[in-house]
Amino acid sequence: MTGYPIPPATARAWERHRAATPQNPGLVFDRFGPDWAEAATLKRDGLAAVAAASERADVALLRAWNDRWTAAVRAADAEPFALATEWRLVTGLGRKGALEVGFTFHRYGFPILPGSGVKGVARALGLVAVAEQLGAQNLGLLDDLLSLGEEEKFRQRLEQQHGATTEAARTLARHYRAIFGTTAGAGHAIFFDAIPSRLPRLALDIMNPHYPEYYGDATARVAPTDWQSPRPVYFLTVAEATEFRFAVGWRGRLDDDGYTLRDLARTWLGRGLAELGAGAKTGAGYGYFVGLPAPVPTERPPVRALPAPGLPASKPTAPPEMVEPPVLRQGVILEIRPDKRFGRVRDDETGQVYRFATTAVRGSTPGNKGRVVFELRGATVVSIRRA
Repeated sequence: MTGYPIPPATARAWERHRAATPQNPGLVFDRFGPDWAEAATLKRDGLAAVAAASERADVALLRAWNDRWTAAVRAADAEPFALATEWRLVTGLGRKGALEVGFTFHRYGFPILPGSGVKGVARALGLVAVAEQLGAQNLGLLDDLLSLGEEEKFRQRLEQQHGATTEAARTLARHYRAIFGTTAGAGHAIFFDAIPSRLPRLALDIMNPHYPEYYGDATARVAPTDWQSPRPVYFLTVAEATEFRFAVGWRGRLDDDGYTLRDLARTWLGRGLAELGAGAKTGAGYGYFVGLPAPVPTERPPVRALPAPGLPASKPTAPPEMVEPPVLRQGVILEIRPDKRFGRVRDDETGQVYRFATTAVRGSTPGNKGRVVFELRGATVVSIRRA
């Protein structure tokens, strides 16, 4: 990197700081990216600098943040639980920034899933669950019905549209309204920001549209022709197997009904993260979590006395040892075996051919001669997907 688009004195102070202290990747991303106007590659280099800074982040700060987060969720009668990313996670891709691709950092420099987005995942799964019980076909109309502010009008509309449903289905609809709220008031469930429990690793990823003139044409006259040159777009992701902590609290008295509804919200959140995913590009396999939260015990002890699953309340787990990150490559599929268990891919740059298991495929399985992006750890293909 040749320089920063900031005053020289600030740049010199930053260089002295980053040479001797832990890094804040969010600060690098938002304020200290390189002046990429000088060369197109510097935009990629800027994101790589952010990923490198994530490996030198302040572990002590992360532990203290986890302690404060735990205290806050305990005060809201929440039961924390932890899930890990199944593959990569993209959070805040649509945000604007100096490097033209977004990413959501907490001010401490660690990736975060905002509570509003976490609530959206749980709400989407809950809406599907209510639709299945009521036999509703149009989720948009059902969402409007469940959001009605007047209770009497809601009951009348529910009877008109779904009068033949069971009492259990109508009860689930009322539970949904109590959890997420209506146009007349907020719901009782409180969804906290999801934060990493251990030092997270960021990884550089790529989108490689092969027809940039076609996609950028506002006149609808340009065809997706083969002579157009691909224009790679690099972006940041949270690496696979990164553990995040989630919590659902409760507004108001936590009596037996409150326990039931809070636990239902927690279940919907866990299922939503596993089945629907969070963040951007979920259709391509990003943003899914594994390790559903354990069932709540039948005999419930006082909420504030419960430790976070897998994480001591007083001291978060120490970060794991760093492993060599995978290398991102581009290539072409040479073969997918008839039994669809294995395939072979040829690296565009080196010509090397690698064998891979189809369990490494993210998204739909590419066909023979298909263009792909794949990750190598050593000589092993750890993931592969359509370009």
